[in-house]
Amino acid sequence: MEKDNENISLKKIIIYYINHWRLFALAAVISLVPALLYLFLTPKTYDIMTKIELRDNNNMASSSGFNIGDASGLMKSFGLGGISSGTLNIDDEEAKLTSNSLLKQMVLQLGLDVTYYKPYAFDYKLYEDIPFLLTTDLETKEQFDCSVKFQVKIDEKGAVTVKTKARKKKNTFHFESLPAIISLPQGDFVLSYREKPEYPLSMDIKIQPAGWVAETLAEDILFDTYSENSNVLEISYSDYERQRGKDMLNTLVSVYNHQEDSVKRVESEKSISFLDGRIQSVMSDLSDIEMKIETYKLQHKMTDIEYDVQFYVEQLKELETNIIELEAKVHVIDLMVEYIQDPENKYNLLPSLLSSGEGEKGGPITTYNEALLERAKLLQSSKKDNPLINQATEQVDKLRNSVYLSIENTKKGILLTLEDLKRKEDVIIAKMGTVPTLERSYIDFKRQQEISQAVYLILLQQREDLALSIGEKKERARIIESAYVKQIPVGPRKLYAAIIMMLLTVCLPVLYLFAKTHIEELIVEYKKSK
Repeated sequence: MEKDNENISLKKIIIYYINHWRLFALAAVISLVPALLYLFLTPKTYDIMTKIELRDNNNMASSSGFNIGDASGLMKSFGLGGISSGTLNIDDEEAKLTSNSLLKQMVLQLGLDVTYYKPYAFDYKLYEDIPFLLTTDLETKEQFDCSVKFQVKIDEKGAVTVKTKARKKKNTFHFESLPAIISLPQGDFVLSYREKPEYPLSMDIKIQPAGWVAETLAEDILFDTYSENSNVLEISYSDYERQRGKDMLNTLVSVYNHQEDSVKRVESEKSISFLDGRIQSVMSDLSDIEMKIETYKLQHKMTDIEYDVQFYVEQLKELETNIIELEAKVHVIDLMVEYIQDPENKYNLLPSLLSSGEGEKGGPITTYNEALLERAKLLQSSKKDNPLINQATEQVDKLRNSVYLSIENTKKGILLTLEDLKRKEDVIIAKMGTVPTLERSYIDFKRQQEISQAVYLILLQQREDLALSIGEKKERARIIESAYVKQIPVGPRKLYAAIIMMLLTVCLPVLYLFAKTHIEELIVEYKKSK
């Protein structure tokens, strides 16, 4: 019986509402008004898009094979990673592009921290057709920590009245004409005409910290990649001011490229400073060896020693070439060990002195340098008490030991190979019963000279490559398609208008009838109680 009563009650309610169909029809007509207002008053919003290709900056080393006179070939023979051999992570680059510091620079360049509201329009932010220009100095913008609202009114005679509101404190200023300086506790603001407007005129202006605007934009800017293996990134943003959206995306990429180029320049200059010191040291060693050879020749009257030992040198040529290569490696590794053990270089990047031509992805030096770069970026964009900086420092300290072990293990392997080659050389020299001791000593001197020359070429070529990279303007993000506006607008959406109309058509009559019924019941009960 309870189920039948429920069915009868539900049927009764439905019939009750159907009998008031005229009320629903009236609500449909009324709901058409806000739906049309939404469609006509909401500005057309468009998707603005740009496409960029993210690239590595790993063009420092050559790809040629080993040669005594070819430093890049010797660099390639080393098995350790380098400073510029890190892999490209799209997620990391997206985080950089939406970082508050980078977006803040973009906001300040375009002046988006100042909002000009269109008169007689709901929250419409102008970009191009702006009659006024509100400016302040960069120091004030950097120290800004609140929003300031300006209400500007110009009467028929051109007199200007400005009302300001900041931290619930209001002020009123009167000026006969513009430009004018508005002095507030937050700083001095200059209000001027961008173009001569028609009088009378009224406009609301708001200036706020660029970091606040950057926070909002970080949520509105969208990223999309074509595939997991693709380095092409699609950046999009929706705006009803199409030129503002295009300028934002183009400026965002430009600021990103400038920031990455600045980091590369700083690190390259540090590496050049390191190489300059090592070049001077090697040049001094080379000069000492040459002086010893000259003194040795004069003492023993050996003017044509090259002719005398030519036959034996040909037999030892292959062994000597390999020995020189390995000795040069040991020398360069010693330079790196000295650099790592220097306390002043504790948190400096390891120069790409030991890098291969292509770089060893995932090597200990690569991982160590990437951790240093991440720590340096955190120090630039965060406060010193940020726990992320402490975590990055701990990670760098742990990786430094693995780097040192990697270099030591490489050195041990080279020394073992070197000892084997020298044993083979001793066997051949032992057979040269007719070779004087003087000639063999001269060979040792000559070998030391060639080792120093090879090391000098490595350092010199690496320094030249770094110097060229500083002067070379290479963009990290190559623009495939400049910012453009899509043809079909994304707002206002007709579907939203239809939903608004349907909800109002149903909800208004139902609420009215429900309220009416309960009020009548209350009145009846009240009369009965009397």
